[in-house]
Amino acid sequence: MEPVFRYRLATRLARKLRAQGHPLPLPALGEALGLRGPVEPVLKPLLDGRFFLAEGVGLWEWRYPFPHPGESLVFLDLETTGLAPGLHEVIELALVRLEGNRRVAFQSLVRPEHPPSPFIQRLTGIRAEELEGAPCLEEVLERAYPLLQGATLVLHNAPFDLGFLRPALEAMGWRLEGPVVDSIPLARRAMRGLKRYGLDALSQVLELPQRREHRALDDVERTLAVVYEVYYMLTSGSPRPLRDLGR
Repeated sequence: MEPVFRYRLATRLARKLRAQGHPLPLPALGEALGLRGPVEPVLKPLLDGRFFLAEGVGLWEWRYPFPHPGESLVFLDLETTGLAPGLHEVIELALVRLEGNRRVAFQSLVRPEHPPSPFIQRLTGIRAEELEGAPCLEEVLERAYPLLQGATLVLHNAPFDLGFLRPALEAMGWRLEGPVVDSIPLARRAMRGLKRYGLDALSQVLELPQRREHRALDDVERTLAVVYEVYYMLTSGSPRPLRDLGR
């Protein structure tokens, strides 16, 4: 079975179990996929680290939480006018901080010195006139920086965002002190054999809603959804902090 198809089917099993809220026997899960005949040879190979198999099939997320107790996570994403830090600029910053049962979201447009190209405006849906009244990057970071304190920072393709974020913080006399986890290597370890590990590709594999525009908060939510699945795939009943998985 192709890896993409296998992980899609496994995710449908997880979604079915979440909807039920309790373990189900293999035949009931087979019905959820529309399978006929013996289902065990088909379903058992789909049970990745998210699942436990006892009298029925259940989810490890029911037995231990995400994030790991005592670890705060900040999922962050930037939209920019291009790919080159120092040449291009940030036009949007968004983050979600998870700390126990507490969730804090932050999002802001950022006023660049030069307006984004028509291509970037089409890609993001952010119009140049919207940015004219937005705060500058320093103002946005003043509000966002406290939310980064004491947390593991989670980014999809971390070198890109850090290339913009670190110099901007250092120019203000601040540093990123906490661990940084890149969700791409985690996804590669959890879902081996895929051809692509970009956010759109992983969203398709995990059957997340399609996006029409690249916006920072939407990408944060997608990264969070991907990492949630990947976390349980990799911990497989042995919970530990995400920062340890990212090493």
